[in-house]
This record gives sequence, C-alpha cells and structure tokens, in this order.
Amino acid sequence: MSDVRALLRAKRTENETRVNHPYAAYNAAGQLRCSACALNVKNAIAWNGHIGSKGHRTIIAKIKAREEADAAKKAGKRSADGESGDSVSKKRKVSPDDGDDETSGDQQKTPSSGFPNDFFSDPSRAPPPVESDEEEDAPAAPAPAAPAPVDEEWEAFKREVLDPINQDAEIEKEEVFARATVFAEPELQEEIPEGFPTARPADGEEEPEGPPELSERDLREKKELEERELIMDRLLDEERAQEEADNRVETLKSKLEAIRRRKEAAKLQKERGKGKDKS
Repeated sequence: MSDVRALLRAKRTENETRVNHPYAAYNAAGQLRCSACALNVKNAIAWNGHIGSKGHRTIIAKIKAREEADAAKKAGKRSADGESGDSVSKKRKVSPDDGDDETSGDQQKTPSSGFPNDFFSDPSRAPPPVESDEEEDAPAAPAPAAPAPVDEEWEAFKREVLDPINQDAEIEKEEVFARATVFAEPELQEEIPEGFPTARPADGEEEPEGPPELSERDLREKKELEERELIMDRLLDEERAQEEADNRVETLKSKLEAIRRRKEAAKLQKERGKGKDKS
C-alpha cells in the first residue's frame, strides 16, 4: 500500500511541476498552454511531446522567419534615417546664412521694446518688452502616434499563424464529421414493407386467420402452466445435481476403501516376512 501511495505522490509531483519555456504559459486555472500554438497542453509530461510535434515546429519556424524579416526591415529603416540625418547636417555646415546672422546680431542689440537700452534714465519707467508671436513660440502639435510594434507583430502573427490554424481546425472537424459512422441496434424487418398492400390469397384459398384471442381464464391457466413447467425444470436440475454429488461421494468412498485395503495387505505381508525371519 505504501508503494502505491509513493507512486501516486510521485505522479502528482510530476504533474505539478511547472514548465519553464519561452512559449509555456499558465492561465488563471493553472492550465498549461502553448502561447505559440494557442493550444492547451494536458500536463508538464506532455509538454515535451507537444514541442516535438510537427505542428509546433512549423509554427515556430514561421514565427522566427517573421521576426528575422521584421528585424531586417527595422535595420534598413534605421540606416536610411541615419543617412538622411547626415546629409541634412552637412548642408547646414556647408551653407550658413550670413544675412540671418547679421539680422540676429541687430536683434540682439535692439531690445524687444523698440527703444535703446539707455533711452530711459529710470529703467523702472521703461515699457514692458513686447512678447514674441505666440504662434511662433508655441511648440508644434505632436504627430499622431504610430501603432506600437507589438500590435503590428500581433496582427501579423494572427494573420500568418492563427488564422491558418483555425481554418485547418475547421476543415479537420468537417472531415471527421464526414467520416463519422453511426451505429444502431439491428431491427427485424417485416416481410411486407410498411406502406405496401398485403399479398392477396389465390383464388379458392382462404385468408389465414390470426391467432385467436385468449380470455382472462385461458391466460391465467397458461401462466400457471408455464410456472409449473419452470418449477419442474428447476427440480430436475436440482435432482441431477444431487445425483452427481452422490456419485462423487461414492467414488471417493471406493477410492478410500481401496487405499485402506492396500495398506492392510502391505501390513500383513510385512508381518509374514518378519515371522519367516524369526523361524
């Protein structure tokens, strides 16, 4: 009994062992699930068989190919952005605008109020500086946020992997349903199919009459007769069994008697041999 309990305990610990794998996930109920295939796995023992299956390996190959394509696309985009940024910076260094520099110098010399710095003896009486155009100083409106790469990858994953899997599952269900065989208990067919007229008797022959209906008394007598026959059959069986038992007892008695006689004969022969030796 202890061995059975130990085996059950070991089996339970194997089932409770959590799988540590990039595509292994557990739901709220603790059910093991393959995130790549979107399928439930029975337990940790069946996980190795699942990841070695052809369907799982095919899906993983598609995911890796898609990730490599996305990485190559992002690398190409980054290199293109870097080249465009370098060209813009080179243009700014090569062709500076001297007029803008002079204008900016004049603007630095002239305050925003339009008066020289030493125009007012009391600086507190000077008018407040004119603020620049709010529209120019206001920051540009942020561009609409591009969709997150995770969302794009998820949509591509659903499009390339999940949708074909769902379609294959639907096709498999239809094939299983089409190949299904329905079994039913055999039924006796009537000689005349239902809906067809009964065969008419030949000329000069009378139609066979059905069995006459029995009255309650006849039915009772018939039932009693059947019960008596059943009782007689049981009595005969019991009598036959008793006879067989008696025959076995007689056979055993005869065997025991024969054994006893052989023992007595051997004993007498032994005593006679001893008497001869003494004489």
